[in-house]
Amino acid sequence: MIRRACLWPLMLLLAVAAVAQEPLPDPRRPELEPSERLGALLDRMQLEQAAVETLEADFVQLKESQFLMAPAESAGLFSYSAPDRVRWEHRSPTPISLLITGDEMITWYRDLEKVERMLVGRHSQRILEYLGATGSVEQLRKYFAVRMVMNNDRSQPYLLELTPRYSRIAKRLQKMVVWVDPKLFLLSRLRLVEPDGDVTEYRFTHLRVNGGLPPERFDLDLPTGVVVETVDFEARLGIRQ
Repeated sequence: MIRRACLWPLMLLLAVAAVAQEPLPDPRRPELEPSERLGALLDRMQLEQAAVETLEADFVQLKESQFLMAPAESAGLFSYSAPDRVRWEHRSPTPISLLITGDEMITWYRDLEKVERMLVGRHSQRILEYLGATGSVEQLRKYFAVRMVMNNDRSQPYLLELTPRYSRIAKRLQKMVVWVDPKLFLLSRLRLVEPDGDVTEYRFTHLRVNGGLPPERFDLDLPTGVVVETVDFEARLGIRQ
């Protein structure tokens, strides 16, 4: 369940203040029409996203499901280094490491002493988009109908409600709600609602952007004797051509 949740489209996570010659898009400019504010916000987010080299953030993941007696909560650390290295480190209550480097994804179930190595091949870029590592804001405009809620209190985040435009997406995702920091234009919270009513929510805090990350952050020091299972990504999802 944790691996599945990690693969959800966290495509708005990455943002950082960028240096630009032209004035940065500002959705609060008084001369903008209400219909223009959403475009200004998405343009600003896309501009900021392009400047990201590394990102580190603490996260809490909440999962609500009809199969759970109570909401499940886990917490950990998210790390990203451009262009293709991502790590989700779940620290509590169950220690799990999920690492993507290039065309390989490794999930380490630490308490079970089990490792799953998945060869993602040509799908690696799409998975990175789902993880929020390289996802373009332009994809939101293409695949989702977006509604913005802007609070009069400038200290409050922008709220984006997204609903899929296409049935193939709606089969997997009923709705996505995104909270965007009003000063840094980065994601601080993400809520994903599945068609069956299950909900996954991420809350990100203490974001450290472009501060550099040690290379060993994207290495897994597997213990001797751990069971490693190699899985073909396309075969697992039944999409082999």
